[in-house]
Amino acid sequence: MNMRSLSEGEKSLIARFAEKLDDAEKEQLLADAAHAMAKNTVADGSIILFEIVDYPRRPPYGGRCLFRVEGKMLDSDNTELSVLLHADENGRLLELEFIRWDSNDLLSPQWDTLQVF
Repeated sequence: MNMRSLSEGEKSLIARFAEKLDDAEKEQLLADAAHAMAKNTVADGSIILFEIVDYPRRPPYGGRCLFRVEGKMLDSDNTELSVLLHADENGRLLELEFIRWDSNDLLSPQWDTLQVF
């Protein structure tokens, strides 16, 4: 799948997550988002992988960890979604994941319903 610019919804979500982090993590996450490209890695768009311009991941994939924030929002059919933002082993922006707890695919997140904790 092709790389694309982040959507306004993705940028806003990342900024809302960053607000809950300490200053150093917040600054790094916002800087990463400003220089990131995105691609959907599954057909329904429930997993979005980020590549940061001029940041070679070393090793190319050494695992992932969650930012210490969680989110919830609604899908277009009003099903609740869990929203997870992952960092790589160096604490840099890696992946956004939407989880529906039923057996259906992601439809279209309602970005304006995002809550972060």
